[in-house]
Amino acid sequence: MQSKPTSIVSFSKLHRNEHGGDPVIDRDVFSILEELADEDDPDLVAEIVELFLVDSAERMAQVADADAKSDADAIRGAAHALKSSSANIGALRFSQACASLEAAARGDDLDGLPELVCAALEMYEDVRGAFVRASDESA
Repeated sequence: MQSKPTSIVSFSKLHRNEHGGDPVIDRDVFSILEELADEDDPDLVAEIVELFLVDSAERMAQVADADAKSDADAIRGAAHALKSSSANIGALRFSQACASLEAAARGDDLDGLPELVCAALEMYEDVRGAFVRASDESA
């Protein structure tokens, strides 16, 4: 039996957001991605994380721009995509923040959007930082 390749990205209990609380990346969900990697594609997890980081940075920029323009439709669309992609990589708290943002934008709750956008941006930075630190630790 061949051994499973070691993921380039690893997480420990230390990867918590700066404000305490639950881990930024849910280890159980992330483990599912790691199980997909094999000797034929040992870099799969790193590639998925890289794709997430590039796409999410673009979408968070869209959210910030749409917030400045009070464009609830654009916020809703970007938040919807972020909700799904972040859940798939184990960033469950960020996914929940995006779900809240999407729901508020769908309801045209423009008064509450700036606060939700700030919360999502903050959580996104926690997620991005966790991946960067994990990548640095495994290098």
